[in-house]
Amino acid sequence: MNASDTTTAPRRPATAWPLENALISAAMAAQRVSWIDAPARALGLKPFTRHSLTRQVLVQLRRTAHGRPTRLRTAFGTFLMPLTTDDATSLIGQAEEAGVRGPVAALTADGHRLRLTEHVALPVSLSILRARVSAAAAEEAAALLSVRQGDDTVSRSDWCAHTQRLARRIVLGDDAADDTLVTDILDATTRAADAAEHADRIAALHRRFDPYLQDPGTGPLTDDPVALQHALEMLTRALDDTAAQALALVTLQPALPAADRAERAVDEALHRYPPLPATVHEVRAPFAWHGLAVEAGTEILYATTWLNDLDDDQEQTGGTPTAGLCAAPAPCCAAALGVLAATELVRALTQHAEPALRAPRLKADALPAELPAHSLALAFTDTEGATVHAATDTPPPLDAAQAAAVRAAAAAGQSPAHYALLITASASRLEEHARQLSDCARQSGWNHDAFGERCRMTLLAHAERCARSAADTRKVAEWLAN
Repeated sequence: MNASDTTTAPRRPATAWPLENALISAAMAAQRVSWIDAPARALGLKPFTRHSLTRQVLVQLRRTAHGRPTRLRTAFGTFLMPLTTDDATSLIGQAEEAGVRGPVAALTADGHRLRLTEHVALPVSLSILRARVSAAAAEEAAALLSVRQGDDTVSRSDWCAHTQRLARRIVLGDDAADDTLVTDILDATTRAADAAEHADRIAALHRRFDPYLQDPGTGPLTDDPVALQHALEMLTRALDDTAAQALALVTLQPALPAADRAERAVDEALHRYPPLPATVHEVRAPFAWHGLAVEAGTEILYATTWLNDLDDDQEQTGGTPTAGLCAAPAPCCAAALGVLAATELVRALTQHAEPALRAPRLKADALPAELPAHSLALAFTDTEGATVHAATDTPPPLDAAQAAAVRAAAAAGQSPAHYALLITASASRLEEHARQLSDCARQSGWNHDAFGERCRMTLLAHAERCARSAADTRKVAEWLAN
C-alpha cells in the first residue's frame, strides 16, 4: 500500500506485550554492562549472551507484531520501533517528506541523549574531493606513525588528535588544522543541557567558522556554516571511531591486498559497529504511513545496530549506506565523505605499516557485538622498506652516537633515572594544571554571552597545550628511564 493511500482509516500501532516491554528494556539497560557476557561465554552458553538474548526478543517482537512497527514502553522512554531497516528508513522518510520530523538525538547505552547536527546536503562532489582527502590522509597517517610509543602502539589521545586534525583540514581547509577549539565546541553542542545552551554552542561554533569563511583561500567545503557543522561531525565520528575499528578488523584479514581490505574493513566496521547505534526521531504532527497512524509527540526509535544484526541473520538488507553515521533517512553526502576519509586513512596507514591489535583479542569467526574504539590498543609495525615522512614538528630520534653523548652528560651530574623522576614530576604538575583549567572552563558562568564563550575557549586551549606538553615530557622521561 502506498504511504499516502487513504482508502482505509489508519490504525494505531500495536503495543508490545508487558513481558516484551520488560525484555527490551532489560536488553537496552544491559548494553552498558559489558561483563554480563563473561559467565555465559566462559560456560560456552552463547545463547545467553546479551547479543543472542536481544536477537531472540526482536525475533519474538517481529512474530507477534507481524513485522509492523511496534510501540514499546521502556525504562528509557516510550518509542515506536520499526522492526526492519527498510521500515525504519521508510517510516522516518515519510515523516521527513510530510515535514513533521522534529529534533533527532543519539541514544547512548546508558540512556542519555546526544544532540545531533542538522542534516544538510553538501554542494560538492565526492569525486572532486577524493584527491584532497587522499593527500591529507596520507600526511596525517605519516604523522600518526611518527608518534608511536616504544611498543609501536598509538595512544587513543594521539589517535584522536590526528584524526580530528584531518577532519578539520578536509572540512575547513589546512588553515584550520590546529584549531582544536572548533572540535571542542562541536563536542560541547552534543552535550548541551537544554535548547538554549545548544543554541549558544551552535552560535559559538559558527563564530569560530567565520575566519575560514571570510578568506576563500582557506578552502572550506561550503560557505554554509550549518553544512560545515554537519560535515565536521560526520568526519570526526568516522575518523575517531570507524577508522580505528576498521583497523582492528584489518588485522583479521592479513592475506588481502591493502587497497582491498581498507574499503572492506571500513564498510564492515560501519555496519557492525555504527557510531550511531540508536537514534530517536521526534514527530511534531500526526501523519500516516502504510495504514499506520503516527501521532504527534511520538518518538521513533531506529535501533540501527540491532536491526542490522537481525537483517543479517535473516539475509535481508535495507537502510541507507551511511545510516550508521547520519540519522537522516536519505543518503548523506557528508557521511559518505566521512566514509571516504576513513577509508583513505586506513589505506594510507596499511601501505606503510602492518597493524596489530594488542587488545582486545578478536576472532574472525566470533566477533563481539560491540567494539568501542577507545578500548582498542592498535600497534603499527613498519613494513620492509617502508619510509615514513611525518609532517610534524617532532624532532628526529637521536642516533646511537648522540644518545651515548646525552647519557654520558647526564651521568656526569646525576643518573638518567634521577632526571627521569624530576621530569615525571613536572609532567604530573602539567597534567594537574590542565585538569584545573578544564574544570574551570566547564563551569556554567561562561554561558551568558560571546565574551564568556571566548574566555572558556581560551582556558580550554591552554588546557590542551598543557596536556600536550605533559605527554611530550613523559616521553622524555620514559626515554631517560630506559
